[in-house]
Formats: sequence, C-alpha cells, structure tokens
Amino acid sequence: MHTRSILEPGAGARAIRAPGPTPRRRRLGEQVWGPLYALPAILLILGFLGYPLGSIVYHAFTRWDGLSAPQWVGVHNFRVLVDDPIFGKAILNNALFAISVPIQLVIPLGLAFLIHERVPGWRFFRFAFFLPAVLSTVIVGILASFVLQLDGPLNQVLGTLGLHSLEHNWLASAGTSIPMIIVVVVWANFGYNVLIYLGGMSTIDPSLAEAARIDGARTWQVLRHVYVPNLRRVMELVLVINTVTAFAYMFAYIYTITNGGPGFDTYTSEFYIYTQAFTEQNLGYASALGLVMILLLASIGYLQIRALTKGRS
Repeated sequence: MHTRSILEPGAGARAIRAPGPTPRRRRLGEQVWGPLYALPAILLILGFLGYPLGSIVYHAFTRWDGLSAPQWVGVHNFRVLVDDPIFGKAILNNALFAISVPIQLVIPLGLAFLIHERVPGWRFFRFAFFLPAVLSTVIVGILASFVLQLDGPLNQVLGTLGLHSLEHNWLASAGTSIPMIIVVVVWANFGYNVLIYLGGMSTIDPSLAEAARIDGARTWQVLRHVYVPNLRRVMELVLVINTVTAFAYMFAYIYTITNGGPGFDTYTSEFYIYTQAFTEQNLGYASALGLVMILLLASIGYLQIRALTKGRS
C-alpha cells in the first residue's frame, strides 16, 4: 500500500494514505483467488488419491481379474472375507507387529533427550542411530534375511561364542520369525523416531528446563515434567506413524525376509492383498480387502488421537 507525506503549513509532517480496497472487496478477492491458488493442489489430490480410492471402492463390489470387464457381485467379496482364515491370520500378525509401537514411542524419546542434552559422543550417536533410516526398506530386509539364515552371521557369532544352544533357524516358524521381523522394524525406524523427537525438543523454551534444574529437578525429572508434557503433539505423531507402519507398511519386510512363509505364518494384510491381486488375479477381492484395511486404519488412528487428546482444551 503506497504511502506519501506532505507538509501542510502550521501542521507539520503528516502521512496521507492512498485509499485501499474496502473490506467487502478484500473478502471477495480472498473468496475468488484463494480457491484458484489451491486448485492445482486439489487437482493433484483428486488425481493421485481420490480417483484410486474411488476405483478401489467400486471394484470391491465386483469380480475382476484386471483384464476383462468387472462383474458386479454386490457384497459377495465381503462375505468371503469374513470367513477367510488367511486374512484373519494376516490381521493377527499385523497386531503382533504393532507390539513394537510402545517400544518405538518410549525408547527413542529417552535417546533423543540424551542427544538433546549433548551427552559425550552425542554427534556420533545421532549419526549411528539415524543411519538405518536412510537405507531402503528392501535393502534392510535383504540384509536381515541374510543375517537370520541357518548358516548366517548371527548363528556363526553365537557358535564362535560357544552359545551353540542358542543357534536356531530363525525364519523356520512364526514363533521366531515374527519376533525377528519386529526387531528389524524397530532398528530400521528407530533413528527416524529419534529425529522427530529432536525436532520437537528444539521448539521447547530452554528456560523451562533450566528453571526446573534450579528448583532441584534431576535429569529424568526434567524429561518427565518438562519435555513430555510439551511433546504431546509429537508423541501423537510418532504413535500414529508407527501404528500405520505396523498395519500398512510391512510388505517390503515380509517379501524380502520370509516371503510370507513358512506357509502363511508371516502373512500380513497388505502381503495378502498383493498375492490376491497379482498372484491369484483376483483384483475384486483384493480391493475389498484394501477397503476394509483403509477403514480399519482410519478407525485405529481416530481412536488413538481421541484417547491422547481426551480432556485437553
């Protein structure tokens, strides 16, 4: 807005503002130009999210092999899904992988606090723990599969240490393969969770922690009473991200480490959707499975946020 000054005799210098748009015209401009500026982003969302989601909803009620025209079958796919034991086992395995969520919520918080406090060697620890996060999930899975083989490095190390009784074919049964996959997932995502917490801690006023220390608070009391209450939003983010990972981002780990075996022991929901769609050529049923998983994840995320924000103004 252009401003000019003139000198009036006996009145001194006084600024005179050029007339600007009226509040009504300003509101009208915001109503017109705002949606126009947002239009490219809206089109991208509709193209890359809305259309695929709509396609999944439609094909969930059809029998379709991906090549011929889909045939409308109504809720038949969902009736089959309810009695499908493999899908039930896959959901149960996803729930077992979700056991790692509390670990990834609490332990990275403590480590991030130590790095934030700049304990000796904090730069090395920050680099070492974040390094797995820059590796491709496929690479992590292939490395884990190699390490956990019967003649792999893990058993060789145990044998070298004289711990032959602990040597095991780690990927031969769900009793050992699922815990090993959980360890791999925690290791791969650990540094990313630490980084999120470090970003949240950097926004907290340092004077709060300093005041707590002056009042006699110990290090872990500062973490509990100063940092944790101010990191509620960040903790919600970490919780939701890792829960979604346990239910919707396990495919690469399963495919590269166990390929769902032995048998169906390590199947997860998304791996089962993949086999139905691209191995069995049953894309209609796979769409129904995917739609159920979308609704399930949305419900879990909603309940988590409600539980964490309950009682907050």
